[in-house]
Amino acid sequence: MDVDALFRERMQRFSAELIRYGQYMANGGVLMVAVFLCGLLAYYYPGLVQAIPSWVPVPYLLALVFAFLVTKTPHRTFLLEADLIFLTPAETKMDRYFQKTQVYNFVVQSIGLILVLLLFLPVYQGKVGMTGAQSWLYWGVPLILKGWNVYSSWIILRLPDKKRQSRFTLARFILTYYVLAWMLSQGSFLAYQLVPYGAFVWMVLLVWFMIRVQSIVKRHRYQWYTLLEMENRLRLRFYQIANQFRDVPSLQLRVKPRRWLLWTAQLIPYGKANAARTLYLKLFLRSGDLAGIYLRLVVISSLLILILPGALGKLAVIAVFLLMSASQLKGMGGQARHRSQTFLLPINEEQRKAAAVWVRRVLLLVQGAVNLLIGLAVWTWWF
Repeated sequence: MDVDALFRERMQRFSAELIRYGQYMANGGVLMVAVFLCGLLAYYYPGLVQAIPSWVPVPYLLALVFAFLVTKTPHRTFLLEADLIFLTPAETKMDRYFQKTQVYNFVVQSIGLILVLLLFLPVYQGKVGMTGAQSWLYWGVPLILKGWNVYSSWIILRLPDKKRQSRFTLARFILTYYVLAWMLSQGSFLAYQLVPYGAFVWMVLLVWFMIRVQSIVKRHRYQWYTLLEMENRLRLRFYQIANQFRDVPSLQLRVKPRRWLLWTAQLIPYGKANAARTLYLKLFLRSGDLAGIYLRLVVISSLLILILPGALGKLAVIAVFLLMSASQLKGMGGQARHRSQTFLLPINEEQRKAAAVWVRRVLLLVQGAVNLLIGLAVWTWWF
């Protein structure tokens, strides 16, 4: 079996799918919104940096954010369901294939990490300061730690016990946080009179950790079901985002109970005329992706309204996030057509379309009202 050819074939298939759905998302207005948000952030960002109080421990907070991003290492392996039958007999020949997937994951995740480092660079320069050598450490240390985390987390995935995997992940996070906090604080973290006592403890823990990790390689083989489950989660997340702009036939929709939100559907008057509205609202509240995206957009827009100064900035945030929510909610009708519940009630196609439009309008009105109330509250408090 030519594992190099197998990796190229899987990589080309995924790249073609990524480019195709990326074009749909760009045509849907995502690029325009992203450019507008970047411009808005560039305009207000210097003022926000200056507004950070001097008592805020900026190095340790940045280390916490960076440690979370560095430690989070999902592994895309491009595995398929049929691989459980056809590739498991050739497990001893798959090492080179998985090495290539590790390189791919490191490169892709490093791109996101570099963007975050670039985003917080003005904060670090303005509040801590950066010399010539420190600038190299700022960029180099997180990338080195990302490579170490990708390597060690891949070995930890061999463990069949999820709890043991979680404990090793916590150990990776602690070790990563110490190095980042020590680097960003310019050597003052867990140090006394310039003696880094914490570094000695860290080295002992690192040696112990790597000994335990290497023992996993000797005792356990690849957990194919775990790898396939992770790959399916990553593929599902990508399809969920793309489904907001284009129907994805292979998308497997998830359902969450969310009983704490279902009381809102009871506010609709009971009757045959409102059957479609009640159904669509409940489908939205129970959806595993659409409702989560909507709630996150409401929370993020509310936080930006609290942070950004000036009425124009707040109004721009409200308008942009309403546009983003409208773009996401546009796929509600397409999702409902794939659900069997829509065919259990005597609802025709015209009623379905009208109900989907009504639910979208209500959700946008709720988001706009929440944002306006928060904006008015902030404005009243300041003035």
